[in-house]
Amino acid sequence: MSRNVTLGILIALIVAHIAIAATFASMTPYCQSGVLLGLGQPQKVLDIGAPDERQHVNYVIHLLEGKGFPVFSPTDPHLDETYQSHQPPIFYLLGAAWSKALGVSDLTKKDDGLKLRALNVVLGAGTVAGVFFLAFWGFRKPEVALTAAAFTAFLPMFTALAGAVSNDPLLILLCTWVLAITALCLKDGWTWKRVAVIGILTGLAFLTKTTALALVPVLLGAGLLAKKMPANPDGTHQALPFPSMAMIGAAAVIACGMAGPWWARNQSLYHDPFAIKAFNDAFKGSAQKAQIVAGIEATDPGGSSEMTYWKDWVGWWTARSFFGVFGYMDIWMNERGTSFTGVSSKGAAPNTLYRLLLAGTALCFLGWVLALSKPDWSEGKAVQIVNTAFFVVVLALFIRFNMQYFQAQARYLFPAMGPIACGFGVGLHQLLSKRSQFALPALAIILLGVNVMALSKLPDEFAKRIEAASQMP
Repeated sequence: MSRNVTLGILIALIVAHIAIAATFASMTPYCQSGVLLGLGQPQKVLDIGAPDERQHVNYVIHLLEGKGFPVFSPTDPHLDETYQSHQPPIFYLLGAAWSKALGVSDLTKKDDGLKLRALNVVLGAGTVAGVFFLAFWGFRKPEVALTAAAFTAFLPMFTALAGAVSNDPLLILLCTWVLAITALCLKDGWTWKRVAVIGILTGLAFLTKTTALALVPVLLGAGLLAKKMPANPDGTHQALPFPSMAMIGAAAVIACGMAGPWWARNQSLYHDPFAIKAFNDAFKGSAQKAQIVAGIEATDPGGSSEMTYWKDWVGWWTARSFFGVFGYMDIWMNERGTSFTGVSSKGAAPNTLYRLLLAGTALCFLGWVLALSKPDWSEGKAVQIVNTAFFVVVLALFIRFNMQYFQAQARYLFPAMGPIACGFGVGLHQLLSKRSQFALPALAIILLGVNVMALSKLPDEFAKRIEAASQMP
């Protein structure tokens, strides 16, 4: 595949992602009260649109009003409006600057809110590009890189997230590009310029969300993976197979120097540089694991409540939400449109679409495992190790989170979007082998079809929730 064709397809993928994410942004209610219908009994809520969007918007409004950075307080009588106040500042500073540049006057209104949502549409496009370069620099196979980029561009849950106000898309973008530059170093050697870029991007990630700390052990491990560098004609080397101790120190100084003042502020305010206690206080109103387990024990006294929690709740909910559950985990792409799977008066919900998508995922995973031992993929071994390590660290944080709170949302795994998409790309090309030219179009057609289905469903589903609220006291 020629360079121009590759570039053309990548641009087409980015443009298509922007169009889909913008469509999700336009169809999703903005700071709209209503009811949640997927929890058994209708429940009135302040917002039925994108998860936590209202609170992220309030943070940006706080900055636009010149009030400085908000301070989180678990005793705030308006905690339901301010529980994101402990978050690091970069996304919100960027959102305030973006809003000013677009002449936003009132972020409580949908028209101005859509302008702010457009920021994450752009950031999502940047992640698509980052995934492409992570795979391209890692494997030097343009077809695989384009397939990984297509997976990112068209994954419905990611496109929906890119059409909402949240600090997640910026974190995903930064983590992806940190891994992409690291892949370049692993393949072509470490230089001061590349190490400086890694340090800056990592510092920005630290200032976006605490989850970015998952990069630290992975980057340290990446420095130990050797790369034999080819010599220049004069016998010298422009890049080092290992980063020197000075390089590692410089990257750490850059990243920590950028985040240090914010960590010091957190220490002063919350007695914790990472504001983890404040984070836990913010989640006090969320569903607790203990509550779910108690409910399982009450309905099935003889069963294993712990196993049921991890398999049927965390596992099954997360697996489906990876492809798409919209609103506040309230609109599902199954036969009934709710989280419940079994038979009720409304009929069964066997989750056919989700099961087909998960079966395809299992096949791609098998293909990825098979590729690990194939000579064609041996040159990308170091990058595969780094990608896998980062995914495992992010997954471990997710599991630890769900050991206390029930938050079975796959978006918490999306900081590892780069490794996940690369896994799909490698696995699918390995499975199709000599017919691998069909990998990209087949993946694109399937995921575009799922997006069309989701987008056709959302207007009526959101309208039901708004109408139901008007009929409740």
